[in-house]
Amino acid sequence: MTWVGSVDLDLYVTGPSWETVYFGNTPSKSGGQLERDARCVDMSGDEDSPQVEFSTFTQPVAGRYRVGVDYLEACKGAAETPVPYRLTVEYDGERHEQVGLARHHEFAPIVLEFTLVQTRPRSPLTLSVGN
Repeated sequence: MTWVGSVDLDLYVTGPSWETVYFGNTPSKSGGQLERDARCVDMSGDEDSPQVEFSTFTQPVAGRYRVGVDYLEACKGAAETPVPYRLTVEYDGERHEQVGLARHHEFAPIVLEFTLVQTRPRSPLTLSVGN
């Protein structure tokens, strides 16, 4: 997830086992890890600097994944205005992007859903978005 502005947005990724990877549950039992957590204390104060927060799964399993976004706080006196963000899901060379608008103190538990599909036993997983 990327956005521009001095705000703390939090990324939540819930896997097929219903376990959620976020700042309070990383690494998860299912192998998910929040790799980058952009927090107010880490921001430079430059309103135009892009912020990045992302999770990875070392051995993802087939099933539905849900991505949520929470606008936790405005940093260092920044206005509490809505903030546009971009979510990117990448798997095995396939990529899907979606944009959204985060609002202060508004948790959106599902802003993007995708499925990792296995068409045959032991076949590679493929990414399916919007199904």
